[in-house]
Amino acid sequence: MEEAYLKASDRGTLPAKPRQIMYAARPDILRMTGKDTLDDAYFTQTLLVDYVNEQRDLCADWDIVWDARGTFGEPHTGTEIPLGTLEVRQYLGDRPLFGSVVDIKLKDRFPTNGPENRYETILFIEKEGFEPLLKAANLAERFDVAIMSTKGMSVTAARLLLDRLSSRGVGKILVLHDFDISGFSILGTLGTSNRRYQFENVAPLIDIGLRLGDIQAMSLESEPVAVPGNWSRRAATLRRHWASEDEITFLRNRRVELNAMTSRQFLDFIEAKFVEHSISKTVPDNSTIEKHARRVIEQQKTEQAIAQVAKEIAEQVTIAKLPTDLRERIETELNKHPELSWDAAIARIIHPGSR
Repeated sequence: MEEAYLKASDRGTLPAKPRQIMYAARPDILRMTGKDTLDDAYFTQTLLVDYVNEQRDLCADWDIVWDARGTFGEPHTGTEIPLGTLEVRQYLGDRPLFGSVVDIKLKDRFPTNGPENRYETILFIEKEGFEPLLKAANLAERFDVAIMSTKGMSVTAARLLLDRLSSRGVGKILVLHDFDISGFSILGTLGTSNRRYQFENVAPLIDIGLRLGDIQAMSLESEPVAVPGNWSRRAATLRRHWASEDEITFLRNRRVELNAMTSRQFLDFIEAKFVEHSISKTVPDNSTIEKHARRVIEQQKTEQAIAQVAKEIAEQVTIAKLPTDLRERIETELNKHPELSWDAAIARIIHPGSR
């Protein structure tokens, strides 16, 4: 198990998904057991979990990223997070209890709403769960690429988004998919109109794999698959979705998942495709550059003015008188309005206009 984790995580330098560890461990498991298949749910939900629990010291620094299952919501704040590894880590990070009321953090980024002046390329991944790995590598930021993922076949909302963005400066939509029948179907239908949605624009889709040549170049492990239904129809669909005859023959009884790549292979593969398709940083026109440069100067002067005001207000706050019976008044307010939090009750008492 340790060898499999180290392989999947690039010697522990990158996050790894449970299924990536499964693919790294599976050849040895099949060899030792003499079996032809390994149930992925059994590995990811039982074997791996049991191993990590039993080897806590060894696995203490392992960065395994589990998919979200369920949500967690705070009272009063409206904060709700998926119960996934990354989301919980972020939620449990240090959060400041108090800060200056007038300590306004001005953003150094040019205000954008959509692709204009921000990105020209979308990386579409047919499955979720790779976000922590991509964030660890700063992939989106380093290449100015928007990243989109779905669970399986694209829904109407995904098609609508790609359709509208295709008319707003997005010139390339790189599609990354499993090398299996479903992966080709996702590729072939992503930018295609159907009964539920009609495209108004031509989505500039580019297939970046996985393809048979990629699998052979990386010596990725394949797995057996039983294809139900009429194979002739399946083969015809694969041809319509740009699969070669060699690929169709392979897919008759084998498949290869994106998870078969280690984290390092996954990142290197995507970056190589970016280079191949000339994906580069986005820099807007001279007028926008000048506008933002002047905006940065404005922000600097605003920050200086705010700093002076904050100092004066802080001095006034330290000598301001509070109600001597503040606790009792909080309890009274909460008895009247039990749906409030204690801090909201204070705001009502100090500033009645906040009711």
